[in-house]
Amino acid sequence: MKCKYLLFAILLILACSNRNTPRAVSEDFIYNYYQHADQAAALQLSHGLAAEKLEDEIARVSEVRSLDQQIDEMPEIEYELIGTEEEPTHVLFNYRLTIESRGTTTHTRNVVINTEQIDGQWKVVNFDEY
Repeated sequence: MKCKYLLFAILLILACSNRNTPRAVSEDFIYNYYQHADQAAALQLSHGLAAEKLEDEIARVSEVRSLDQQIDEMPEIEYELIGTEEEPTHVLFNYRLTIESRGTTTHTRNVVINTEQIDGQWKVVNFDEY
């Protein structure tokens, strides 16, 4: 029972924390886009080229998947921050994603996420994989 209260306290602290930071926005983007394949939620964190990429992707997948449809089997994706480049108005993050499909196949992919402060809000303005 104590574990449930501890988990609740941690979730409460996270919910009340400031999510308007470059790192929080980039990690929220990874959570929504990569870990949950929720382009619409990732779009809310995006601006500029990143938003254009997501809008195009949403249009392409809309024929095969409705926005409220859940994906039955998502791969397990973990991420690790491997580098940053900081400027006063933008921050670039480099992450390594580890993707495990069906419990046996593992792939790695690097993701670059560029964030920028726009009207007082940090947004993902571009993202790319290599």
